Amino acid sequence: MTFFKNFLDWFTLKPKIDNQQKRPLFQEREVWNCHWGVNIGFELDGKNDKFIRPVLVLKKLTHNTFLGIPLTSKLKNGTWYVKSNVQNKEGRYIISQIRIIDSKRFYSKIERIPDEEFNKVKTRFINFMQN
Repeated sequence: MTFFKNFLDWFTLKPKIDNQQKRPLFQEREVWNCHWGVNIGFELDGKNDKFIRPVLVLKKLTHNTFLGIPLTSKLKNGTWYVKSNVQNKEGRYIISQIRIIDSKRFYSKIERIPDEEFNKVKTRFINFMQN
């Protein structure tokens, strides 16, 4: 089965996102809707006409960048998935799709997750990187 990837619309939106001057303040433990984009092969894609995906701020690197872990609503299991409960909806953090993200990609803040959930994600990430 072949899926259509709308690269043209994504390439049209990217310069608008990049030209934004205002950057929101953000902190670790926050989940934001981000312009994730259209990506290659098995890399995760954003959804809808804004190419949005929820992303956890795992580690703030600078005022403008962070290490982000995307979420999915699909209830998958494995060493690279961690159970999530964002906006009272069960899903998964996808550790294997972690990447450095610029804060210009932020679209809207969703919530700040509890310390307990955040610590589980951090621990699973550390274990994932060590194996």
